[in-house]
Amino acid sequence: MAKFRADNTINGREARLFLDSEEIGYAKSFEATIEKNKVDIPVLGNRWLGKKTTSLSGTGTLTLYKVTSKFSKMLLEYATTGKDVYFTLQGVLDDPGAGRGTERITLIHCNIDSVKIGQFNVEAEALEEEIPFTFEGAEIPEALKDTFE
Repeated sequence: MAKFRADNTINGREARLFLDSEEIGYAKSFEATIEKNKVDIPVLGNRWLGKKTTSLSGTGTLTLYKVTSKFSKMLLEYATTGKDVYFTLQGVLDDPGAGRGTERITLIHCNIDSVKIGQFNVEAEALEEEIPFTFEGAEIPEALKDTFE
C-alpha cells in the first residue's frame, strides 16, 4: 500500500487560469466555493433539528495584477448597455513533480460582483485588484488521482 509523501503536494505556482478559453497570465490567486443552502426541518420526537439541502450557491474571488482594464470594462458594459456579462472560468492545477495528474475545475455562468474602478498606491511595488464573483455551475472534467503509488 503506497503512502502519501511530501512531494505529492501541489505547487501553487503550477496553476493556470482561463477566462472563456483565454489564459489570464496575470492572475495571482483564484478560489471558488460551493455552499449548500439548507432549511431547518424540525421532526417530532427528535431533539436534533434536521437540515435539508434545497439549493447551492457558488462564490469566488480572483486576485489579479493590475495590468489591464478588462474587468472594469466588463462591469461597465452593464452600466452602459444594461446587458450583464457572463463568462466561464477554468482553473488548472498541473504540477508534474507531484505525480498527482491534472485537475481542471470549470466554473459556469460566472458574473462579477464588484471591481475597483480606480486605484493607485505609491508604496505598492505591483498593484493588484481583487474581484469577487458568483457562478451558477461547476464541473471537474479532469481530476487529481485519489490513490498514491
